[in-house]
Amino acid sequence: MLLVHLVYKNVQFGNFLGNLLGSYTRFAAGGFIFISGLSIGVIFLPRAADPHRRNSTYKALWRRSAFVLGVNYLCAMGLIIMEIIWGWGPRGNFVQPLPLLRDILLLREGGDLLPFYVIMIALSPFLMHALRRKWGWIAILLSSVSVFTWGLWHPWFLALAQHENFPPILWQAVFVLGLLVGFAWPRYNALTNRAKSLLAAGSWLVAACLFVMEYSYLWGMPQLSFGIAFVKVPLSTPEALRYLSIIFAIITTTDVLWPYIAETSAAAFVQTLGRKSLPVYALHLWVVEAMGALAAAYPAMGAWQISMAFFSILILWLFALILDVTSAPKSRHPSHVPALPAIFGPEPLSGAAQ
Repeated sequence: MLLVHLVYKNVQFGNFLGNLLGSYTRFAAGGFIFISGLSIGVIFLPRAADPHRRNSTYKALWRRSAFVLGVNYLCAMGLIIMEIIWGWGPRGNFVQPLPLLRDILLLREGGDLLPFYVIMIALSPFLMHALRRKWGWIAILLSSVSVFTWGLWHPWFLALAQHENFPPILWQAVFVLGLLVGFAWPRYNALTNRAKSLLAAGSWLVAACLFVMEYSYLWGMPQLSFGIAFVKVPLSTPEALRYLSIIFAIITTTDVLWPYIAETSAAAFVQTLGRKSLPVYALHLWVVEAMGALAAAYPAMGAWQISMAFFSILILWLFALILDVTSAPKSRHPSHVPALPAIFGPEPLSGAAQ
């Protein structure tokens, strides 16, 4: 997500890396949303199955929704003030404070990803309640797909910020599918490595086919696209399927390879970022704006601006590490299981849940 946003801020990576990060391998938003839904299914759904913990679980999710809303307000106000003071954005030096404050409070300003999480986290207890019913998962799946299909013609219906990136009526399908996968997580874990490897291979095959369809025009073979458009805003069905195929491929492949990569420094690096995903996400907004301003101020660096990406990643990792150390041992994950981001809740996965 950080790298994609740096590309969007015109930090120069060179032609190859710019296209690779900004287009060919871009799936961060879909991945983040899917994993959030998956994690709710893995962590909170078993708690809701316990009648003694059900009400406290639902209340914890609603509190988390309110907390994310507060984080959104702080991020939006801070970033807009910095845009005005430092000239980072197109607002100029003159704004009307009261209308701007009104738009922030009504979620019309400041981005719509965190407000999307506010909505979906608040709805999660109702979705989990339905999942506890017989065939509830089928009802949820059919409802979500139906809403998504209707949203293809009315994408901005219920959107808090019109023509932003994450209209809820479309992106809810990615979150809900993640929740359903979390619901089915015990059955997935029970599969053999052979079955998981077949799932991984199938996911990569689908991802490769969708990649060829999307970018075949670059190779002078537009007929391979079959006239299908891949659009992120508003989210199209092929683009959603591309996100999901890459996500499934990464999850299943990582699971199969986990015995070999669990103790590597790369896995530890990723887990450190994942354990504190909400504060890391909030900080990344500031880092991206600052690096975008630096890139605009020093265009002569050319593709050497890629060094800003390494510096940005280092900032986020050090920030996450500090949070990790100061909250230890509570947030320590077992070393033999992968960590899932916890944007929706403060507690990590247990070994049994994983």
